[in-house]
Amino acid sequence: MKAGQAEYNYRVDPVGMSEAPGARVFLRDGGKIYHTYSAYARGLDMLNVAYHYLDIVSKGRDEGPGNMAWLRRRDEYED
Repeated sequence: MKAGQAEYNYRVDPVGMSEAPGARVFLRDGGKIYHTYSAYARGLDMLNVAYHYLDIVSKGRDEGPGNMAWLRRRDEYED
């Protein structure tokens, strides 16, 4: 791996993110360890209950251009 790159979702991601979300599940059976599940990026949505609620409302997540553009702090909304 080159400097400035990171491994994400079992591949080298040249974007240069220092952190990115992911979840892995392992099973230990006696002396053996099995990797049973992985989820990354939008695959993690099923683990966040708030996204399930946003997906059923009329405007959904109201995602616009950019990552998380729909999300604002309470003092950033227009009057």
